[in-house]
Amino acid sequence: MNPLLKQIIWLFFFSTISSYAQTKTVYLVEEKLKKRTIIYVQNDSPQDRSVFLKINPTGYRRSAQRPIIKNIPANSKAQMQVLIPLADVESSYTYSLVINDELESIDIERSKTSKKEAPLSSIMKAEVIIFTRKNCEKCERLTAKLDKNHIKYREVNIDTKTRYREYLWELLDNSKYNKNSVGVPLSAINGELNYPIDDIDKFVKELLP
Repeated sequence: MNPLLKQIIWLFFFSTISSYAQTKTVYLVEEKLKKRTIIYVQNDSPQDRSVFLKINPTGYRRSAQRPIIKNIPANSKAQMQVLIPLADVESSYTYSLVINDELESIDIERSKTSKKEAPLSSIMKAEVIIFTRKNCEKCERLTAKLDKNHIKYREVNIDTKTRYREYLWELLDNSKYNKNSVGVPLSAINGELNYPIDDIDKFVKELLP
């Protein structure tokens, strides 16, 4: 190839890359604190931008998975998400950031509440069921470990899934377990109930192929 032509091509390539980098005016900003990480989106453009942010977390509380849609004013920064790591679990995340000129109205809460619960028959056929409760850090550590090891399971929060709670009570009765002192997390594998999981690492290891 002609040396002069080769130099022109390289100059064009680097100028294109530089131009692309300069046009990236809406981007994610991370602020790491002692016990949490705060995620912002910075809008350096001269006009408002609407953004959709979805965090894909490992080793953080499950609230980190909630997608966020927000309008970011021109030349400003907006807080999007607070990531709280679980104790004794390595944490990391990836993310998807979609940017639009106009904010689209998406009723996420309505879509969640209108979603039909799976029938109990499908729960009973599930290979691994994890029974959890609200504000249970041990439950969150367990599900984070299962996610990290790519173990397929169905999570049932007995504080919110009242129909599934009845199924759990039935399993407890069949196993003659004291329902007055139920500890979570609990698991059921192929319809057989496992008592409260004391050693998370051992439990996850036994589920690995």
